[in-house]
Amino acid sequence: MKNLEIARLFDEMARLLEVRNESVFRVRAYARAAQTLETLGESVEAVAARGELAQLPGIGRELAAKIGEYLATGRLAQLDELRGGLPPTFLTLLEIRGLGPKTARLLYDRLGVDSVSRLEALARSGEILRVPGIREKTRENILKSIALWQAGRARTPLARAREIAAHVAEALAAHGGADRIEVAGSLRRMRETVKDIDILVTSTEPARVIETFVSLPSILEVSARGDTKASVRHAEGLRIDLRVVEPDAFGAALQYFTGSKDHNVRLRELARRQGLSVSEYGVFDEKTGVRVAGKTEAEVYGVLGLPYIPPELRENAGELEAARDGRLPALVTRAAIRGDLHAHTDASDGHHSLEHLIEAAQARGYEYVIVSDHSKSATVARGLGADELRAQIARIRALQPRYRIRILAGSECDVLGDGTLD
Repeated sequence: MKNLEIARLFDEMARLLEVRNESVFRVRAYARAAQTLETLGESVEAVAARGELAQLPGIGRELAAKIGEYLATGRLAQLDELRGGLPPTFLTLLEIRGLGPKTARLLYDRLGVDSVSRLEALARSGEILRVPGIREKTRENILKSIALWQAGRARTPLARAREIAAHVAEALAAHGGADRIEVAGSLRRMRETVKDIDILVTSTEPARVIETFVSLPSILEVSARGDTKASVRHAEGLRIDLRVVEPDAFGAALQYFTGSKDHNVRLRELARRQGLSVSEYGVFDEKTGVRVAGKTEAEVYGVLGLPYIPPELRENAGELEAARDGRLPALVTRAAIRGDLHAHTDASDGHHSLEHLIEAAQARGYEYVIVSDHSKSATVARGLGADELRAQIARIRALQPRYRIRILAGSECDVLGDGTLD
């Protein structure tokens, strides 16, 4: 599916239009279209094949034509035009809190600020104080925001990392000659943030898999490349490692590269006590050197006398002992979710009406839902002003008697640059 691919391009177009001080309505249109594609429950190609693109929320005839253009050519002429004259690193400036599109463009035009590293250097030297409107307090706030940005960029939120991994996996499945594709590492263990992504594949054409991988448009640089392994740097800063593994060792490799490191150390200790050795190539009898397991993870754990341990539990927090004693805890499932604490309606940047949201939450068996549309500063997301929020609260209270589910009113309220609430 190209949903995420096109969504990212539309999001980039929204930001570039904002930099050029285009109509706020055009900016909102592309931002809303990006959100529609990110949450679309089927492939955009299938919707296009039915001729129903223009019927999607926030996708009119003009944006449907843009999607069609990309599906047919792999390019967007308007995006190429918008990118003209601006370096690829420029848009990262907009990730710095408090640095709006107009200021970013002013800094670029006056001082050639084309990246966060350049911005930081000029802020530290005081050079940016030469730009009209930039005062000492602004300089201090920019440096604080850069520090926060750098700390956050070191690791990627789980949800975004999953999207990136899915995009890579889709590309490999469609063009790379891969037979089986699995994500490993901390992403598979569902850690809250991810430093890098590990992907394992089986294939009879490893060279083709590697070539497809290193040629993806979202790859900034290739760090290493071999016959069965490659490492790249993604446009969002993540390192992604790809390994082509033989089918008979796939389970062992998946277990090994899923980790965690401490879990694997304990597993190897357990294996040694049984005269076995465990590696990414399989489980081997130490005396004969014969591989006794490796095709599946269940086989790896089974030969060591353990049941399969879910990746989410592999943190060396007592899971091996619990598995040995038959005490592995059950993972939380969707059925355990009692409510949704953060939901948007089409009053801001959601896709559905308040009533539709309430009915969907009730249909899922939720006990409660909190409606929390954006506040007024989020102009691109059509944030609600105070009067609009009061009206929404009144409407929620009026609707409550019609539903079993408890409906609560809230707001995704921005914290402004001076520390006050929107």
